[in-house]
Amino acid sequence: MTGRTAAVLDLTHGGDIIARSLADAMRVTAVDVYHTLDYGARRSLESIGVSVASEPPDASDFDLIVAPVHLDSAYPTLCDARASGVRVITHHAAVYEIMNRRLMRYEVVEVTGTTAKTSTARLLAGILSRCRGRTVVSHTSAGVEYWRRGNRGGSGGSGNGADGDSDPIAIAKFSIAPASIIRVVDTIEGENGSGSELDPDHNRDPDVLIFEVSLGGTGLADIGIVTTLSGDYPIANGTGTASAAKMQMIERAKPESTLILGRGIATYLDTAANTLTFGNGDRGGNSNSNCNVYFESVKPERAVIVAGDERIEFDVSGYDISSYETAILGAVTAAISIGIDSDCITSFLGDFSGVSGRMRVIEVDGRTILDNSNSGMTIRSAQSAIDHARRLALTRNLTCDEAKTVMIIGVEEYNVCEGLDSDEVIELIKATMDFVDEVITVGLDRDSAHRAHRAQGLGPDAEGLDAGMSLAMDMTGEGDLIISCVKCFR
Repeated sequence: MTGRTAAVLDLTHGGDIIARSLADAMRVTAVDVYHTLDYGARRSLESIGVSVASEPPDASDFDLIVAPVHLDSAYPTLCDARASGVRVITHHAAVYEIMNRRLMRYEVVEVTGTTAKTSTARLLAGILSRCRGRTVVSHTSAGVEYWRRGNRGGSGGSGNGADGDSDPIAIAKFSIAPASIIRVVDTIEGENGSGSELDPDHNRDPDVLIFEVSLGGTGLADIGIVTTLSGDYPIANGTGTASAAKMQMIERAKPESTLILGRGIATYLDTAANTLTFGNGDRGGNSNSNCNVYFESVKPERAVIVAGDERIEFDVSGYDISSYETAILGAVTAAISIGIDSDCITSFLGDFSGVSGRMRVIEVDGRTILDNSNSGMTIRSAQSAIDHARRLALTRNLTCDEAKTVMIIGVEEYNVCEGLDSDEVIELIKATMDFVDEVITVGLDRDSAHRAHRAQGLGPDAEGLDAGMSLAMDMTGEGDLIISCVKCFR
């Protein structure tokens, strides 16, 4: 990192971590853009020599400005930097500079995209653990997890316990801001140094690190995966787009690394990385003949993937495969890129039974639960969950008069950055009353919740997912169906 002085902007989304990491080599000012820093955190930064500013400093006082990609480009310090020619880099780029040497001994995978990031990362972790005998640490919105070498778990952490399978070990939980990569590695090395027995064979040091990263890649990845850019949205107070930010994965890819790109993601950008693409084959008239890996066919109970000369055929059980197509293809393409045997991939996918909170079907006390509560849950994915629940009802004979369907829907506002539109939730509820008997809402604004409940004769409003699920269990019995669609971190 060049220069003697740096201003690190936005302490809400990891800037405090970056500021700490730079403090040994530079004179650092940490800028509390959103005024969220508490007294203890401020004193902690100041104790290591980091100055803390609550108002925008003049860029000309610094050699370097570090700002997140989602910060409004009209923020005064950024305007000053452009006018005075002061260098500005993103949080992603700063993390690369801080961690590049430190991560050289690991194989690093980064995953970004609009959707399917968590499932892609955890599927790949499972494949690498089982099929290549790698010890893996994954960091996703599901948390930091340690995957034992040779772990045969095919559930992506679902705990199905088949054939001696075991779940990954939960280590910690951080946001997926790029700066969290620093915290993850600090945590791993702390675990290894503390003598905690993550692995019964004391093989605790991971071979592979897989990071889910919001809004792009850092350039650290040996394999960089972009799942999809569909459903683009504005960032930086409308001065930028999420898709443009996520293209950092391609723009910052290091030479001789491998990029795994979903169909439709720009492959024309100049990059020194090797590139593989995945898509959905020729189904529905969408020809992906130029994709390296694609689904030849997808049915509720069986699917076929084509990867070059290889065909990967596997049975589907316990999840809605239409909601996993992107994740499965992204993980399989990454696995193929490093030479993992297709027979082992086939075996893994045959055992896979879904990722917790991602369109996974489980049985609890005689109830069928379709679990779609996760941080990326949207109205669209809630509709997909309802559609899949209708199919389940038909295939499992849950349409008899005695069976009941209860839906939990909403958002834990305190726990996620982006909420749900209450009016859209109400419209979805109204459109499903032919199928759903009772609805439990979570986190709707009070007026909307009361309006919805009065208009539809719905059930109660719950404080969170756990409270909503407890209510749903009390309202149902054996043979009933619960649809869980709460936007939250698990």
